[in-house]
Amino acid sequence: MDWQKNRLWIGLVALLITGGAAFMAVKSGTGDSPASSSTVSMSDFPDELERDSITSLEITQPEQPTLRLVRGEGGWTLSAPVEARADQTSVDTALDKITELQLESIAARGAGHHAELQVDAAQAIHVVANGADGVLLDFWVGGTRSGNTAIRIADADTVGMVNGSIRFAFVRELKDWRDRSITDVDATEVREVAWNGPNGTFRFTRPMTTPAATEENATPEPALGDWTLAEASYVPAAAPVDPAAPAPVAPAAAPTPLTTIENVQPSRVRTMVSTLARLRASDFAATDITAAAAGISEASPTVTLTVGDGAAATVLHLGNAIGDQFYATRGGDETIFLVSSMHASRINPTVVEFQPSATPEPPPAPEGGGMPPGIEMGGAGGAEIPPEIMRQIQQQLQQQGAHP
Repeated sequence: MDWQKNRLWIGLVALLITGGAAFMAVKSGTGDSPASSSTVSMSDFPDELERDSITSLEITQPEQPTLRLVRGEGGWTLSAPVEARADQTSVDTALDKITELQLESIAARGAGHHAELQVDAAQAIHVVANGADGVLLDFWVGGTRSGNTAIRIADADTVGMVNGSIRFAFVRELKDWRDRSITDVDATEVREVAWNGPNGTFRFTRPMTTPAATEENATPEPALGDWTLAEASYVPAAAPVDPAAPAPVAPAAAPTPLTTIENVQPSRVRTMVSTLARLRASDFAATDITAAAAGISEASPTVTLTVGDGAAATVLHLGNAIGDQFYATRGGDETIFLVSSMHASRINPTVVEFQPSATPEPPPAPEGGGMPPGIEMGGAGGAEIPPEIMRQIQQQLQQQGAHP
């Protein structure tokens, strides 16, 4: 071959080979070159980590105190920064991500890329999984690229890309690592519910009843009936005062408490019991808040759920408002929870909570479909709804939204 005649082509090929090699070298140094996990290795990356071998977890987010979770006979608990029951679902998710790590590629081999890949101490989440004999895995969780996550093992400079997005499993507020369960009662087993507070005393029971015999069932078994009012003592809300009316000569006598509730709705009691039986906190009180500071005392509003024959009872106490939430506690537990205003109204209801809504029900649709009574078909192919019916429907929708 006359290389002199082909030196231009030979030089071009050599340039392409050199440039391609340099390009691949740069790409492999920044994690943009995918590689088969079977050909990739990283020092101290675990081949396999058994879930049951992990006895504690330490998770540190940037500028946050270290969170420590410990596995015990009764499940996982928090030991720092507070001592509390742990949310088992959050812990399970973290354990799943740790034990299912698979190395997909090498993202970088130098510390100069740590900030870019978010595996530096200022941005990464530091996770340490401990076993009975010491540290099982110490790694930093960085950013996500193309659906995989950058991690760095302990103090190493090398950064690997592991399968999937895992950062979400460790980026959680403290309240999300805590068990928010306040009550865990089977609502169908509650036989009595009693409220006592400034709005009055209300007690409802579900008596055992025996259904009427039928040809198919000549000796029916007794069963729990629906909720029935057993006791009440309350003062109705005072009527608004007319500012134009003359002032009374003498102060009015204290009103006599009522002992009955007009038109009690068992379905509303049933809904309230269902909520109270599976009550969940929206957050927790600050660590420096005491029960007294939260307004929790023997005089605070309470509700008691009694299960079965009365041997088991759950008592909830309602405290002061803090913003749009309220402090609350459960008897036998020192934890001070925060509950929503809606849940607070379940713990400290007024008499109207047991009565039908003052808003008229919208007219029911006739059987087999069609428009409700009073709604006539208008011209231009549309339905024309009378204004009063439309107002009733709108009020009903608002009522449903305000009282889940």
